[in-house]
Amino acid sequence: MLSLRCPVRILCIALVSLLLTSSSVFGAGFALYDFSARGNALGGAMVGRADDPSAVALNPAGITQIPGSAFMTTLGFLMPRGTVVATGTAMTSDQADRTFVLPSMYYTKQMNDELWLGIGVMTRFGLGTEFPADWFGRYNSYRAQLESVSVNPNIAWKVNEALSLSFGIEATWLEADLGRKIDSTRGVAPNPATDIDLRLKGDDIGYGWNMGLHYKMNDTTRIGLHYRSRVKLALSGIATARSPLGADSTEGAVDLTLPDMFMFGVSKQLSPKLNAEIGAIRTGWDSYDSLTIKFGKPLLGVLPISSFAPKNWNSVWRYQLGLEYKHSPEWTWRLGYTYDQEPMPDSTIDYQAPSGDRQLFSIGFGYAKDNWALDFAYTHLLSDERNIAGRPLEGVFDSRTRDMNVDIFMISYSLRF
Repeated sequence: MLSLRCPVRILCIALVSLLLTSSSVFGAGFALYDFSARGNALGGAMVGRADDPSAVALNPAGITQIPGSAFMTTLGFLMPRGTVVATGTAMTSDQADRTFVLPSMYYTKQMNDELWLGIGVMTRFGLGTEFPADWFGRYNSYRAQLESVSVNPNIAWKVNEALSLSFGIEATWLEADLGRKIDSTRGVAPNPATDIDLRLKGDDIGYGWNMGLHYKMNDTTRIGLHYRSRVKLALSGIATARSPLGADSTEGAVDLTLPDMFMFGVSKQLSPKLNAEIGAIRTGWDSYDSLTIKFGKPLLGVLPISSFAPKNWNSVWRYQLGLEYKHSPEWTWRLGYTYDQEPMPDSTIDYQAPSGDRQLFSIGFGYAKDNWALDFAYTHLLSDERNIAGRPLEGVFDSRTRDMNVDIFMISYSLRF
């Protein structure tokens, strides 16, 4: 087992370093769906189309539509903002201003008339929530960051001119960096100067699989189905506790199961120039029922050896609509709309990912010449305001979210050869 895990870990970490991967909280829970500029411009409605290299992420069965070999690389720039307001007070806190860079790469190759190979390197999960270390919600969380990268090779089989099937395996490296404060006065006189700073940083590699179907009903209608399995992780690393009187560290561990996903889409060529697709993604967030952290010893001699937080997240749907208009052989215009449900129930919402249901409005264009293409997309994400009921024992206070919005810019370059 070690002979497999170590090379994969080295590969994944090297890819993260090479691609400057960062993460953020923009999809349902901490799932990300930003795989290409064209896909974003179409609101993610690419499961039925699945006709460029980014299909490796959304429906690899569709890569049988790509003759020869093809390559795509993408960079996304995500700029979130948001505020949490303590109800009935003047206390507010803004998330730290940051720009996250989200890269991905895809390669497809036609092996013969029936078989295609496709491989993707992408980020499917990420979280980046950070508040000032002395903010009013610090006893629940002031930092929650997840970074991940997935390496996903696939084989696609063209059964006949209408039907294609695919199967792939996925190695996902994920690192968590969690931080919160602990009130050393036990509620007598909370003071940032006397807080204990508790941080946990750990990582692991988990494995999953995926399978897809692409079917051409006729010359104008295509249907896509794609399933990605759950990925189980056993994160391990170092936990540290710092107080005005000293510091301590020990081993820390947490189990995490990433959700499965079922995607489908129907693409319709409405005219020689206009294509539309509608689709949806079901994300099985019921896999995230709790967050239990175990420590190797009582830090500072006083902290408990385990921490438990109920989550009880719900499985949710993401609905997608995309319109693509081919203005000329070179220029293509795109519009997209997405409605994304939030999985966190009112009873367990906290400050690690304070968000509501989201709407995403997208626009973009593509320019193609000879065997290369350049695509650009802009997406504005609007998150519903969310009222949070206080749970003082968990460091959560009566509060509400405000202006939890994101601007997303993406650019892709693709080449066929």
